[in-house]
Amino acid sequence: MKHLKHTLLFGLLLLLGMSPLSAAEKTRFSGSLEADFSSWGSDSVEGEWRIIQKEGKHFIQLLENFDAKEGPDVKIFLSKQKQTAITGDNATHDAVFISLVDTFEGSSEYEVPANIKVEDFKTLVFHCEAYNKLWGTGLIQ
Repeated sequence: MKHLKHTLLFGLLLLLGMSPLSAAEKTRFSGSLEADFSSWGSDSVEGEWRIIQKEGKHFIQLLENFDAKEGPDVKIFLSKQKQTAITGDNATHDAVFISLVDTFEGSSEYEVPANIKVEDFKTLVFHCEAYNKLWGTGLIQ
């Protein structure tokens, strides 16, 4: 009987489009991105994001409405600076590199290094290091 209950629960999760792993995700932080500049007819970055914890690891998820201008060296950082204090010149100061952005539209996921405590950071930062240009930020709260 116990096996049947687990099988039914698993089947229900699959029917609803969820996996047992996604049911174990915990959203730690979430927010929207604020573009730093606008050109070529649109903002440098926009959309929603969240930081989740699953299987003992943290991940930055860019959600389906994420959209950013493509750039040669756009990277994601977690910064200890206040969102309002970050500029293109100081974006990487007191920040930790997470990943090079590899998808400029739609959902994607980036693993946060295991030694990083996400609660120690104030701002999610998108920055083009090649041109020292701030793409945008998101307040971590």
